[in-house]
Amino acid sequence: MRSKGPLRRNPSVLFAPGTDGYLAYDVEESCLHRLNASAALIVELCDGTREPEEVSSAVEPLLGAKGAEAAKEWLERALSQGLLLAESSPSSDGPSIPAAQVTSLAATLRDQGQILAAFVCQHHATSLASEDSAAWSNLAELAHILGRREDARDAYERFLVLCPNDAEITHILASLRDEAPPPRAPDRCIRQLYARFAEFYEENMCGELDYRAPYLLSIAIREALGDRASLNVLDLGCGTGLIAEHIRPLANHLTGIDLSPEMVTRAQASKLYDVLEVMEITEWLRRDDTPRFDLILACDTLIYFGDLRQVIVPAASRIENGGLLAFTVEDGDHAEGFRLTDSGRYTHTRDHISEVAEEAGMQIERITRQVLRYEYGEPVTGLLAVLERVR
Repeated sequence: MRSKGPLRRNPSVLFAPGTDGYLAYDVEESCLHRLNASAALIVELCDGTREPEEVSSAVEPLLGAKGAEAAKEWLERALSQGLLLAESSPSSDGPSIPAAQVTSLAATLRDQGQILAAFVCQHHATSLASEDSAAWSNLAELAHILGRREDARDAYERFLVLCPNDAEITHILASLRDEAPPPRAPDRCIRQLYARFAEFYEENMCGELDYRAPYLLSIAIREALGDRASLNVLDLGCGTGLIAEHIRPLANHLTGIDLSPEMVTRAQASKLYDVLEVMEITEWLRRDDTPRFDLILACDTLIYFGDLRQVIVPAASRIENGGLLAFTVEDGDHAEGFRLTDSGRYTHTRDHISEVAEEAGMQIERITRQVLRYEYGEPVTGLLAVLERVR
């Protein structure tokens, strides 16, 4: 190989660890490269102190004579592709890309669905702004989308050092650390999550995520009720009241309970509820003055609970004989009855619902599997259950 001067990385190419080597995103060419372990080693050696011949010689003890020859060929390609620069290159002293620009680029790539390229850019952003908590949070979320659990855990750990009181990330890390999960998501976690989410909740869920759960659950309820109407209805975890417009025609009286004051404020604006209260739902169900209902529903509320006995048993005691309990959960493809996932939500199995229903004196009217919404472009499959109180 003809000497071209010491080699170094092109400052417009951003690198991040891959599953077996490096990922490299060329900002100028908008091109993502995947480098295997050998190529990653070569890149590490191109630190501005070695010429091409020296790099190939350095890898020969590890890769052998054939590997060193292959390294020479790869260096030629890397130079022609712009992954590497020789010191004699007129652009070799160009400045690195500022952190704000890299962060903006990562957000743009994510919006375009180029998640892996966005991950590379965001990883680079954290190296430039290691004290920026948002940079680590964004990196963790991208890693989560890609299924890179260790990267997500490490990024959230770094975030938590900077923001030690963040209840939402603390809860998510329980899963990522493979710790024993809490019985349910902590109240502080839910309040924090929806204080942030309330302002754009409906736009995000109904617009971007194609949220179908309220409509699907209301259809199942109507089919199970037949011609029954003028009901006393309780909406557990009512949120902004997305299911209320579907249920209100069946209700003589509609009560909504939610832990988030910001979400309840938005539910009040709908004017569909007769009563709204801010309280944790199991605490509310166990109050001495809690009335009985013909229908209790929980649309995407029980995803924050592990063992469903926590809610179904006290709820069943507040349902009139022949009354219904209807809810959605995320479908769990696992042997356990329930499991905390890396999203911070719990998944549940059909068998767990059946077991808890029997203990609570509830008969299964139906359990169906449905796509409840989309997340990161992928369908989120849930179980839609309608139980009837028989004793």
